[in-house]
Amino acid sequence: MQKVAQTEKNDVKQHLKDSAEKLIGGDIGREEIVQLPVDKIEPNPYQPRKYFNKTKLEELAQSIKENGVEQPAIVRKNPNPDSPFPFQMIAGERRLKASVMIGNKTIPAVIRERSDSDMRKVALLENLQRENLTYFETMMAIKDLKDEYQDNEEVSKAIGLTKRSIEQYLKLQNELSSEPEVFAIIEKRQANLIGTHLKNTAEIIPALKRYKKSDKREYERFFKRVHTKGLDKAVSGLLNKIRNNDKRDIQLPAEDTVLASKSLTESDDKLALQITLLKSYPLPSDQRREIKELVNDFMDRLDSLAQEKPVTSSGSPV
Repeated sequence: MQKVAQTEKNDVKQHLKDSAEKLIGGDIGREEIVQLPVDKIEPNPYQPRKYFNKTKLEELAQSIKENGVEQPAIVRKNPNPDSPFPFQMIAGERRLKASVMIGNKTIPAVIRERSDSDMRKVALLENLQRENLTYFETMMAIKDLKDEYQDNEEVSKAIGLTKRSIEQYLKLQNELSSEPEVFAIIEKRQANLIGTHLKNTAEIIPALKRYKKSDKREYERFFKRVHTKGLDKAVSGLLNKIRNNDKRDIQLPAEDTVLASKSLTESDDKLALQITLLKSYPLPSDQRREIKELVNDFMDRLDSLAQEKPVTSSGSPV
């Protein structure tokens, strides 16, 4: 099973490489190879990869020092005439960085004409070939490719994954990004998160949205758990509660609510507690807790009033 998975992974990587090379233009052939100053080449502005493995770069730098740059970089003329960089990198940024690392002043390159769209696609396809790509990075790269290709079928062909897999990644990204605070936490902690973590998190998003509207305490409690126990444990706890509720509760009406309204109001001469329920449906545990908290608040306020204005046994103020 493990060998099959590795074979599939290798097939996808080869597919990505082939798709990128097709956009770049394939073999150098008889094209002119020129020596370009390393300080005149701007990195691909659409490259999502911001960090490069230092050890791998050092190994490549040593190889270039001993054997030279074996494969020329691919660049285009910078479309911005005011840029201090006359050229932009299409493919070969690691070779450029490694050459700079050992003090080389120039790098062999081939100059080609490529559109901004091609530049973005190449960067995304090459980025997906990385060994240490996180699940989150894969998801976001596929989302960005969808923005470029505008069609799931085309993304599927470019990457080598099934159309169904592409749709699942896109659905997951859409669900997670619908709750920005959660999305920001995932992005920050992505190095320690696998696909299961992201899918479980997506499953709790609807509950978090309900809490955000009707139960601020529970909403804030979730994020406190994230900071004290970690995202995985916070999500697992809420997910277990949701699944247990699902086993007990029948299908709820629109908005997933039985608690039609609740209010605790106070004026100069009145303290009022009002709770309205839909009798046709059982009360979920989270909404039952809302009512208990509201009743407790009401009783606390009664105790407070009793201390402020002691009453006689007849009920009249002293």
